[in-house]
Amino acid sequence: MDAKSLIDEVRADLDHALVAVDFDGTLAPIVPDPADSRPAPGALTALRKLAERGAQVAVITGRDARTVLELGGMDGMDGIPGLIIEGLYGAEQWRQGALQTPPEPASMQRLRAELPALLETGDPVLWIEDKRLSLVVHGRRAPDPEAALDTVRDAVGALGETLGLDVHPGRGVIELRLPGYEKGSALQRLVDEVRPATVLFIGDDVGDLPAFEVVAALRGNGTQAWSVAVVSAEVPEVAEAADLTVDGPAGVVALLDALSR
Repeated sequence: MDAKSLIDEVRADLDHALVAVDFDGTLAPIVPDPADSRPAPGALTALRKLAERGAQVAVITGRDARTVLELGGMDGMDGIPGLIIEGLYGAEQWRQGALQTPPEPASMQRLRAELPALLETGDPVLWIEDKRLSLVVHGRRAPDPEAALDTVRDAVGALGETLGLDVHPGRGVIELRLPGYEKGSALQRLVDEVRPATVLFIGDDVGDLPAFEVVAALRGNGTQAWSVAVVSAEVPEVAEAADLTVDGPAGVVALLDALSR
């Protein structure tokens, strides 16, 4: 599908549309330290315009919801009307200023205690990001992130399996998180709640593929639904699975801006 056709289709029924986007790598560029992540210029303005025109805007992210609000500047005076955030792959939901989040299980406490020792045997550039309900081993500071992660990949995977956690690779990371949560389920829950006539989901990483599958299933059942991938050399399979591709968060902003006009 070409960009113009997608834009025309979504704009034709924008007040009955669900526009859901990932955060890191989609709205915001990938950076070595996730604490430095910020939305690309124009991203929030475009989302705000979409919401003001009647679209239901949502962020479906591996980040915890409060971090997205803070880093994204989405909770200030110029916030996005009606914004929904599905954080930690749907384990958390933020709506109308209220956050629903599950308690931390004992498995995460054990992971937090045992994972650092595993990293001591690997590449010294590796470090751990703690998202409370998931821990992420980062290799993005290394010249070759995947090679750095390979030094601990098997041991990290074995620990995750022992603790009953899901182990997921990403762009320069390995994430260990609560089982049973993924972006496809989060997107489907939003569709069931919002009942949109049109669905658009935008993502960049392997964690977004389940949401792309939901988009395809929705379209097969008669809903107007499309997936958009941010092109990435690290995970080319994401672009191959999408209906449309864009170049980087700047390409996402250009697409959202065109939709909001």
